[in-house]
Order: sequence, then structure tokens, then C-alpha cells
Amino acid sequence: MRDEYVDLQKIAQIFCPIGNDHIQFKNKILELEEQGLIPKAQRLRRGALFKKSWKSEDLPLIGKYCGFLPEKKSSRGRSISVFTTKGGVLKTTLALNIARTAALHGQKVCVVGLDIQGDITNALGFQSELEDAHRLDDVLEQVQRTQGLMDVFRSKARLEDVIVPIGANLALIPETAELAQLNDALNTVNRREYWLREKIVERLKDIFDLVVMDCSPNWNKLTTNALVASDLLVSPLECKINNFRNFKVFGQFLEQFVQEMRMELKTMFVPTRYTKTRKLSIDILQWYQKNVPDCSTYGIRDCVLGEEAVALNSSFLEHKPGHAASQDMKSLLSEIFSRLDIQTDDDFVPRFKQGSDALQL
Repeated sequence: MRDEYVDLQKIAQIFCPIGNDHIQFKNKILELEEQGLIPKAQRLRRGALFKKSWKSEDLPLIGKYCGFLPEKKSSRGRSISVFTTKGGVLKTTLALNIARTAALHGQKVCVVGLDIQGDITNALGFQSELEDAHRLDDVLEQVQRTQGLMDVFRSKARLEDVIVPIGANLALIPETAELAQLNDALNTVNRREYWLREKIVERLKDIFDLVVMDCSPNWNKLTTNALVASDLLVSPLECKINNFRNFKVFGQFLEQFVQEMRMELKTMFVPTRYTKTRKLSIDILQWYQKNVPDCSTYGIRDCVLGEEAVALNSSFLEHKPGHAASQDMKSLLSEIFSRLDIQTDDDFVPRFKQGSDALQL
């Protein structure tokens, strides 16, 4: 978060579950302080008043004790891929909010950028200072020093060498220009659909509670790898006519892929960019929620807040937690994480159908 200190009112807005009493929730935070479970607050002047405030770095500890996300049930790390075959539908916004909110709840999160456009890498503020650089040579030197997945593939770097700390509980494997080469190079390896899962994601799960993969809007080898490595696919559905028309084709491709890979992939489709003042937009939203299996109850409305938050490398809740869109996001994220934790085993999520012809791991 950009504020060095966050006052009690804003913390309550960020973490208080939907429907809970804010006053009681504030008292719960104060009780945690009295018990020594969270750091002592500072009394800082805000205008004419002195308000109890905590350092932003203390928020994950507060969120761990009293956040709104459901309690993590699995002892293993979990993985989410965010993917659809259309750009501009808030895919990266979803990935950013999932990752930052989980980190605020005390979960150790690693974001894996898989889009050569580098949207999630930029959204998390990695190397944002390059825009203010005075010399091209300095920029090029910094870019060349950045290592990514292709360096791991070529054995030029260890996995731990390409993981970059972004903030409290949050890390990133940044997107680099070599992702395009990696996509082609995967054709040359055995079990090419499993490289990301076996070499990257399963190893990250030993370190992190959550791995979030932001995919390209193109169905390429990296996307296939991300789906195979996922415990949950989160896919945005834009509430506009073009995306509505394209969804049937996307759904058929996804179903065919799952059948060919003999996977049992959990999915959640999330309506995005709906406008309450446009009847067509609301009609599409309601059609998705009625007819699309695993469609979320909540979505992301079309509003300036999302663009502002991403520009600030922030989640909705960190930026303006009291905004109606932020409250919708809170409900949506609760739904996503509840779906992620529907498991048949605490230590392993079966992703492949059983049978004599099932793929063996």
C-alpha cells in the first residue's frame, strides 16, 4: 500500500466481512492489539482528530487474524490461473486483486506473469522507475538484468533467482521478452503441457500459499501449461455483446481441452464491465449467471475505480475500500477462495479422471 499508515476506519473497511457490524469489527481489532497478537497502533493526527493507525506492513497480520477470506483448508500451496481469449476484459485486474488481497490476509503469494505484454508485471509496479530514467542505456541494462522463466528453462538461472519480492507476502516472476521464445521452445520437450506445473508451480507451492498465473489472451503453449498447473481457472466474461458472442466458442475450446487432457479442472466465470444503467449490459450479466455453469454471483462493474487502482499498483480494497465496487470485489473474492478450497483431500487435488487410460503423473 502507498500510505505508510492506515487508520482503524480504513482497516475495518478493508477486512470486515460483508454484513458484519463495523463497530464490533473495530473492537475485535482493538482486542487483538490488547492481546499482543498484532503490533501496537500509533495515534496520528488526521485533520483535527488523532486516529489510531497501523503501518501498512502490519496489515497482513491483521488480515490473517480477522480478514474476510475463508480460512485456508489445504496444507499445500494452491494455484489459480486467470485466462480468457479476449483482451481488455479486466483479466489482469482480477489477477492483481486476487494476489494482493490474499497477501493482505497473511498468505504468501507468488504471481507468475505469462503474457508477453507484461500487464501483471506493470500492474504490480515492477521496474516502474524505468519510465523516469534519463538514459536509454540505463534502461537497457536494467532490462537485461531481469531474469524470467526462459532463463530457468535454459538452466541459466535457478527458480529462486527469478522470484522478485514486491511487498509484504507478495512476490513476482516477471514477464520478459523471452516468453515468446519459451512458448516455442516448449514444443521441443517431452510432456510439454506439464513443464510449468512440474518445474515451476509445484516447486512454488512448497514455498508459497498461493500461486497466481496471469495468462495471455491467446491460447498458446504457456496457457495450456497454466491450465494443467491450476487448481482453479478464473475466467472473466465481459458483459458486452462481442464477448457474449465469443463465449460459446471459448467454452467449447475449454471443454474439448479438458476432455483431451482428461482433466478435472475447477472453473469460475466472472462477469466483468457490466453497467447498471444499460439494459443490454444487465441482460447479458443475468444470462451469464443463469446459463453459465460455475458463474460467480458477483462481478466487476465498469467504473473508473479499477483503472485508478491498477495505475497505483493497488487492489480495489487498498485504494478505496468503501466504494461500492470494492464491496462487490470483496464478495467476489470470498466466492473465488471458497471455490478454490472445495477439495476432496487436504494435500492433493485430483485433476485427472480415473480409469485404465488415465494419464499417469
